[in-house]
Amino acid sequence: MRRRRALALIVAFCSLSVPGSACEWARGYFYQVTVLRGRVVGRSLGPLQYWRWLRQSFVVPDAELLLFQYPEAYNTSSKPTVRARTDENGWFDFGALPNGHYTLVARSGALGAWFDVEITPAAARTKQVLIDVSPNFPDCKGGHQFLVTSF
Repeated sequence: MRRRRALALIVAFCSLSVPGSACEWARGYFYQVTVLRGRVVGRSLGPLQYWRWLRQSFVVPDAELLLFQYPEAYNTSSKPTVRARTDENGWFDFGALPNGHYTLVARSGALGAWFDVEITPAAARTKQVLIDVSPNFPDCKGGHQFLVTSF
């Protein structure tokens, strides 16, 4: 009788669990910057992607960058507030932006990433950002990075 109850409890517990993705990026975590300019890098390199310096040595020319008012990017019918493209060396500059919360979407072919950013004078003065659009592995490593360099 005890075995049946224990088995019933295990089955009930397992049926309540919800499968989830290994990497679910947090919405509403804002990278704070004073300007939004920098470089887009990345490449799909298979197991070699674990080496950040290698995957970030590939620039992404002609990548499309879309900036949405937060949280409008999560609505499929929203139009971006501003658009930009990277040059042949992967550099971009959105110019002067009003303070506020945004979602930045960077994409090029099969590569892409999104990040929530806040333009605010309270952040350390931003020199540039580095956006790594490399795909990530199931252990959440290997890409999808937003790195801020300050003065």
